[in-house]
Amino acid sequence: MSRRQITLDEKIGIIGRLENGEEIGAIAREFGTSSSTISTIWDRRDSLKTMLEIVSLRTKQLRTAQHKDLEEAVLAWFKKQRLANVPISGPMLKAKTEQLAEGLKIEDFKCSASWVLSFRQRHNIGFGKMAGESTAVCSRCHDDVWPSGTGYSESDEESFVLLDSDGSFVLLDS
Repeated sequence: MSRRQITLDEKIGIIGRLENGEEIGAIAREFGTSSSTISTIWDRRDSLKTMLEIVSLRTKQLRTAQHKDLEEAVLAWFKKQRLANVPISGPMLKAKTEQLAEGLKIEDFKCSASWVLSFRQRHNIGFGKMAGESTAVCSRCHDDVWPSGTGYSESDEESFVLLDSDGSFVLLDS
């Protein structure tokens, strides 16, 4: 029997089928996996349903952050900025993450491009174009959030991004 990972969407479907009384063996044969794998999915149904609320259906494994307190602080800050319609670039997110890590006294943390990418993936934040009123941000609001000396400069080549109402990053036209 070859090994294959089952996506979260498939696992949720398996749980539903088991709740409807379908036999473990029949489901295991259909997926080409062992019945113990299906039993493990059933045993972990509560955590899988919780996982469904926070990640993409294509996800096969829940990858958590190494520094959960930092992750929560960055996400809270990010959501607050979104509510204020403040555009956020990659360098701005990185600078704020490093500032929060220092404030939380996390010494072994280095905010890299791969950390930012993983952060986006963990929180299902994608890139896309957006137009409309939600892209309008007054410069005074922006200056209040990002005063000079924060590691951000207007010459950064990366496009500004926002967290849209559905929880996705969007590129802003210059």
